[in-house]
Amino acid sequence: MCAPVPPCPSWLTAFRDNRALLHVNVYDGVSGTPACATGQSVHVRAFLDEEAVGEVDVPCLDTERLPPAVYRIEGPRVSPGMHELRVDVVTPRGIVQGKTLLSLPAFDIPSDEQAIIMGAEIAVGIGPDDLAIGPPQVYPPRAPGP
Repeated sequence: MCAPVPPCPSWLTAFRDNRALLHVNVYDGVSGTPACATGQSVHVRAFLDEEAVGEVDVPCLDTERLPPAVYRIEGPRVSPGMHELRVDVVTPRGIVQGKTLLSLPAFDIPSDEQAIIMGAEIAVGIGPDDLAIGPPQVYPPRAPGP
């Protein structure tokens, strides 16, 4: 007689029961440019499905910093599915806006195939006249190594 095998949770159950927190990681690409006057700041607001999820001020530095400084917006837990992420950047020169559709949360299946790791880390690079929204990731950004 064979030992009973415990049932594995379905994909649907895993996604429904383990909602991931949204984290928008804003990379400073405006410091040292005319869009970011020293002593001022750039205001960044994030919206998910037209609902405000958070904001952060990016201080204007005298020069560009390499690697760029990262500022984090902590958002809510996200339900699985397609979502629209919109980011507004208010600079002294005006508002820069970008939006994209994302499938959230992102997921990874480790080699043991026993667990699903989920996350909703979104990288947003802000520049003087534009911004770039990256794909959803499972893991937060890491500080560059030596």
